[in-house]
Amino acid sequence: MMSFNIFALVFIVLCSVFSPSVSLYEDQIGKFDWKHSYIGKLKFSSFDPAPNGKRLFVATEENVVAALNLKTGQILWRHILEEGPRGAIHLMVVNVDVVTISGASPRVVRGWDPTTGVLQWEWMLPQPSSDSTGTVWWFLSGGDLRQVELHYSSHVDVGVFALDSGANVSTHVHPAPWAAGGNRCAFSAPYLMCLSKQGEETVLTTLDCEGGAVESRPLAELVDDDSLRGPEAVVEPVPGGVPAVALVGAESSKYLIYRHGSGLRSFVAPLPTASSLTVTFLEEDLALHFTEPGPHGVDLQVADLLTGDLLSELSGRLDAELPAHWSISAATCGSRKGRGPGCKILFSCLDHSIALVMHPGKTVWVREEALASIIAVEMLDLPVSDTDAAIEQEFDHKESGFVGMFVHRIASQLFQLRAALLAVLGMGDSQSDGDRAGLVRDEFGLHKVIVAATASGKVFGIDNLNGEVLWQHWLEDGEPFTSGTSHKPHAVLFVQRTNRHFPKPAQCVLVLRSKATGEGLLLVFNPITGQAVDGGPERLGYAVRQASLLHQPGRDSVRGVLLLDTAGRLHVFPKSAREVAVSVAPATFLFTAEPGGTLTGHSLAFSRGDELVAKPVWTVRLTDRITAIVGKSPLERVHSQGRVLGDRSVLYKYVNPNLVAVVTEATDAVHKFVTSVYLLDVVSGSVVFSTVHRRARGPVHLVHSENWVVYTYFSDKFRRTELVALELYEGKVQSNTTAFSSVSTPLQPIVDRQAFILPSHVQSMKETITEKGITSKHILVALASGWVLELPWVFVDPRRPSTVTPEMREEGVIPYMPELPLPSDSVINYNQTLERVRGIHTSPSGLESTCLVLVYGLDVFYTRVAPSKTFDLLKEDFDYYLITVVLSALLIASYVTKKLASKKALKQAWK
Repeated sequence: MMSFNIFALVFIVLCSVFSPSVSLYEDQIGKFDWKHSYIGKLKFSSFDPAPNGKRLFVATEENVVAALNLKTGQILWRHILEEGPRGAIHLMVVNVDVVTISGASPRVVRGWDPTTGVLQWEWMLPQPSSDSTGTVWWFLSGGDLRQVELHYSSHVDVGVFALDSGANVSTHVHPAPWAAGGNRCAFSAPYLMCLSKQGEETVLTTLDCEGGAVESRPLAELVDDDSLRGPEAVVEPVPGGVPAVALVGAESSKYLIYRHGSGLRSFVAPLPTASSLTVTFLEEDLALHFTEPGPHGVDLQVADLLTGDLLSELSGRLDAELPAHWSISAATCGSRKGRGPGCKILFSCLDHSIALVMHPGKTVWVREEALASIIAVEMLDLPVSDTDAAIEQEFDHKESGFVGMFVHRIASQLFQLRAALLAVLGMGDSQSDGDRAGLVRDEFGLHKVIVAATASGKVFGIDNLNGEVLWQHWLEDGEPFTSGTSHKPHAVLFVQRTNRHFPKPAQCVLVLRSKATGEGLLLVFNPITGQAVDGGPERLGYAVRQASLLHQPGRDSVRGVLLLDTAGRLHVFPKSAREVAVSVAPATFLFTAEPGGTLTGHSLAFSRGDELVAKPVWTVRLTDRITAIVGKSPLERVHSQGRVLGDRSVLYKYVNPNLVAVVTEATDAVHKFVTSVYLLDVVSGSVVFSTVHRRARGPVHLVHSENWVVYTYFSDKFRRTELVALELYEGKVQSNTTAFSSVSTPLQPIVDRQAFILPSHVQSMKETITEKGITSKHILVALASGWVLELPWVFVDPRRPSTVTPEMREEGVIPYMPELPLPSDSVINYNQTLERVRGIHTSPSGLESTCLVLVYGLDVFYTRVAPSKTFDLLKEDFDYYLITVVLSALLIASYVTKKLASKKALKQAWK
């Protein structure tokens, strides 16, 4: 009996230690997916001050603090602070720890371990005084943190705090009636330098924020330039090893003023206005780095700061491929073993890329941080291979008759034979650029190119198999549109022609806004090669209000784009698509939305052959502010028109292609927050359905597909995230069996609705999509925990009853439970945490069972999902050897059996 008890105890212990788990096979990790991590646009940077330091510390505008490997540029550690102003980084300094100041009301001071990135300590700065102008700087002095708070034309408060504990050591007040507002003051630790007027003379006044000493020097003693005497002169801080500022006047030059010893000095020569400056230590001396703007390459000049002499061994053209606009973010110099002096320079480019250059030398690495701000994505099929292209070309000679097709066939075979011989002998390259790079369409349509537009105006072409950047194109004058409803940046990216129209290449169009004029900027490009069509971006000459893609192609199989400007005029791009736009005008409608809650529908039916007119036909005024508008995917296909019930009847779906979901949010004195959802037909302007959620607030994430809508919000009453599912049906009799019409008698659908509890915060949502729509729909939910959950539709089915009847059980409906499960085996990114997800893009593949998924944010993650399993594909562990042996044995057995049967039949015939 005692041995039995011991055995039971051991069994219980083993069961508790070795709990069951669900995961991928080890050989599947990284086979169909990849992940790239980013940090965002650079804001602060500093090289490791330790001897032989191999780290680069950065802070970005995405509220990220990270350490990069100096040799490879890879992220060693990364911390994402709070989103928005609560996590905005105001200062990063590398001392014993990496010290950051972030946030607002209050500001938080944190210390990070430079090796591991572990948080060492944190404390909060006190609130600034009520009469503060908002101009605050910080710097380290010994073991203290000093906060400099400027009150224009009055005084300067300097607070001293213990760095590790945040204790207020002391506070000093310095009179500063000379401190003017605007850009007339700059801070270069530990000095505050300001331009001011004393009578008719312009002076430069400096305040030592450590000792409190004030020094004023007439500007004429430092710089001989009359343009700096005027009120338009500004002061800019210069990073580096000494306190320095740059004076910029009305003329095309700037002057460097720095402190050395006990007084102010100026650099001996003026510098170009567009140059980027930094000061570093070179051995025992100070060196000034400045770049001269040029159309080709980077011209770097390094001069002795005290004498002004150029250092020829460090000056000259950099061997670096950088965009046209860049600035020096950080630099450090030192002697190299047997190779003389050298410098490490970090460049921050206007397109958000980061480049480390060894000078003299070459570019060490480049990080494309623009991919941390993706705002529009498309996935396109690759072109066919050379062999398939030759077969396609044979069908283009049908008009030449039998003889012509036969001649072309013989010529094609001879050409392929010649190319094969040249390839075998090594005398020529028989493959095209696409074949050599492996950019050809595969059998199942799984190999595609990802076209991603970013907030910096940069467009990327990415190979979806490995995440490699194939090409990139930067629109220097382009910036994204800012949505008046959601206040998020967005761009218009359309696929005008796919690769299915051989031999014509694919074509995409990107619509942005000009930084200089605010007018529309349009780029037409080949998504496979990245080459711009017609030489580059085209300025439209008007501001774009709405853009829509025509549903019928025109000349050369290119689909036109309708552009509605702010004046209400309608334009077509390209002009060759005007005839198609006029022909489909009676069945074409546009709608616009204002943030205040007004939606307006426009009809093109009043257009004439010589003029396209977008005439307003309906207006819907909602009482609240619009925060989101979501329509259906243009790639979606509805496979089934109805749903078969348990009693064998059919419940027909309300499939309205013109239906959009509109989300509004408002504040209320009683209910605090009110969120409303409207289903609106944008052709007729009729509201099909509406619902109101009181004490509920956003952000609202919504998915609209087929005849259902799923959205999430935060319930302020119960302090949790709730998910609502709506499903629309026409009933058991279909109103129109051939086509849906929004202009006929409005049909009020039957709406099934149900709410669930989602035990996590949601960052983004998207539905899966397949080529024919046969596969079951799943919902991909990006959670704040870093998971991307694949949620089957059966869990959010609004027809889930509290008590399941036999008919419901036969239909496959499960009982209702308020809380949705989060099974770990449904997480498509397994153990790879995805930070701050902004969106999810899904695309169909050639396999009906497989959907391609791209998740983008600070991390970019790609994978495949199969909602209904891979029913059209053999498994990876399929035993080909066994099936071959079995089939061979069956063939042999059938042949032997046939012979024996024929002999038996012959013998029986002779009897």
